[in-house]
Amino acid sequence: MARTAKGKFRCSRCDRTFSMAAHLARHQSTIHSRKGKKKATKKKTARRGRPAGRRGRRPGRPKGVAGRLKLKGMTLEQLSRLIGAARAEARRKIAEVSKALK
Repeated sequence: MARTAKGKFRCSRCDRTFSMAAHLARHQSTIHSRKGKKKATKKKTARRGRPAGRRGRRPGRPKGVAGRLKLKGMTLEQLSRLIGAARAEARRKIAEVSKALK
């Protein structure tokens, strides 16, 4: 275990650097240990080290919905009217479907 400048720890086998000695020890035990014989491979990652694919979005929320629906510039009064109209439309459709089922 060799310590480099700025408090970084360098692996003597693959020259990878770590900010903490514990991280280097974990790396050495998982990657370079003889027991597991794990092969050092790089995972495909997106920005900021996240796994590729999801990119940190919340489930069920498409990207940019507020912008596409032009909700960003609305006042609270306008949003309130929009929500009321959506509720009325939902009630109308539910009544229409329940009438068709009878």
